[in-house]
Amino acid sequence: MYYNTNNEIGDTLTTSRRNATTQESNILRIFRGRPGRAMTPFDVQDDLGHEVPITSIRRAMTNLTIRGLLSKTDTMRNGRFGKMNHCWILTR
Repeated sequence: MYYNTNNEIGDTLTTSRRNATTQESNILRIFRGRPGRAMTPFDVQDDLGHEVPITSIRRAMTNLTIRGLLSKTDTMRNGRFGKMNHCWILTR
């Protein structure tokens, strides 16, 4: 799901929605390829490529969590910028 907080319209909105759906599919594929492995958003970004903004990855992981496909854990690991990050796992 794309949250249209900047009021895009037309083709720009269509492209943004398509990109968000593709990102969610790609992230789910990464988790399914590593069942049982806990990953931070930065771990996922390392697999996807750094051209995908970390904010987009976090949005997609949150959406997948809401849909019950990923679960946010209490496990945390140090990420970029020296900050602790929660890990997610595949739910099903």
